[in-house]
Amino acid sequence: MVTIGGIPVFDALITDEDTGMMKISLVDDPAVMSNFQTFDASRKMQMYSVADEEKRLVYGVVMRADFPIYRRDDRFGEYYIIFRPETIRQMAEKYLAESRQNDVNTMHQSGSDVDGVQMVQYFIKDTARGVTPTGFDDIADGSLFAEFHILNDDVWAAVKSGDYKGFSLEGYFDLTPEENVVKVAEIVDDLDGQFAKMFKQTISIPLMSKISRFKAALSKLLAVFGNVTTDKGVLAWDGDEDLKAGDAVYIEDQEGNRTDAPDGDYITSDNKTIVVVDGKVSEIRDPEAEVAPEEPREPEENYGRIITDKYELVWEGEDDLKEGDEVFIQEAEAGLVPAPDGEYTTEDGKVIVVVEGKVAEIRDPKAEVAPEDAPAEPAVDEELRKENASLKEQIARLTAKVEELSKTPAAKPAHEEVTTSAKASKTGIKGLDRIAELMSK
Repeated sequence: MVTIGGIPVFDALITDEDTGMMKISLVDDPAVMSNFQTFDASRKMQMYSVADEEKRLVYGVVMRADFPIYRRDDRFGEYYIIFRPETIRQMAEKYLAESRQNDVNTMHQSGSDVDGVQMVQYFIKDTARGVTPTGFDDIADGSLFAEFHILNDDVWAAVKSGDYKGFSLEGYFDLTPEENVVKVAEIVDDLDGQFAKMFKQTISIPLMSKISRFKAALSKLLAVFGNVTTDKGVLAWDGDEDLKAGDAVYIEDQEGNRTDAPDGDYITSDNKTIVVVDGKVSEIRDPEAEVAPEEPREPEENYGRIITDKYELVWEGEDDLKEGDEVFIQEAEAGLVPAPDGEYTTEDGKVIVVVEGKVAEIRDPKAEVAPEDAPAEPAVDEELRKENASLKEQIARLTAKVEELSKTPAAKPAHEEVTTSAKASKTGIKGLDRIAELMSK
């Protein structure tokens, strides 16, 4: 583990939804060793219009990048925490996404949340892009700044009197031991003695001798770097080879200082787009690059062909065309291309339906349809069959009898029958014989 003066150094990390910045506190002794600046009518700032009253604007550093912050607790004892630029950006984005921009308290005291302190600006220092707040030249790129409009009279009075001198964040962060000795040494060196004065102690890096540090600095000076100018500043990378996907890239300022390149698209002067993700080149797009055209595809000898009312359809293989086959048409320059969707009628009247370059259906209106087989007679019980035959026989006999009766002459009238009988013989009964005699007259 890297130490400063025997005190271990940790990196702060955001690892899950429970970690990150939760509040901004107004304090009298900012841990980031940087007081905020106030803007009021007496400052005569041209960017504000002042009309007999103070504008009550205050801005300053919320978190310094690459700056060892001294801490002491029961868990680790004495230690330093360093916030890297990439962690600060992640922290800043998460803070806004959770709508915490107006969550402000005082002196980190529980229950000290204040109203009337509203965020109006929130930005990360980026020299390459020209985001360099006046009065904070010693603050490293990647540091987080905020500006607040203070409507609360009591808070504004405390700011003016000097009771509150800066911002300090509250949050939860995972800590991992710092292992980059050179990086920590460079951080201390960049502070140019300020760090030692702040803590009134001699700063040393025990794991690295002065000779080793000199060699490291010399190697840095002799190292070969590549760079390219983009719309967002100069992108630099290690080595003299052409930039390619996977290379780590940095933003380089006029003095040659480098910070990890933020994620985004970087447009070069020759219109290439360098896509950076997590500080590395993810992709390089060149819209002007010539792309060699593919050789046109031509049908082979064993391909099938069929003439239709629209095109000659072509398919792979010598088998007959069937549903599911890919079909093509042949164009003069492009060669074989998928057949457009639609219906294609062949010379013998078949209709080939093409959907998404494949045969969906083949219809043949002239095809003979085989007659359906006569339905089988249902099975009949033998006794029932016999009864049915007997009934049919009886119906036939009755029909014949009716026909016979229909041909028999009708019977004579009753008086004719009686007269005839009377003439034939007498009955011997006086009454009847008398009637017969009378009727015969």
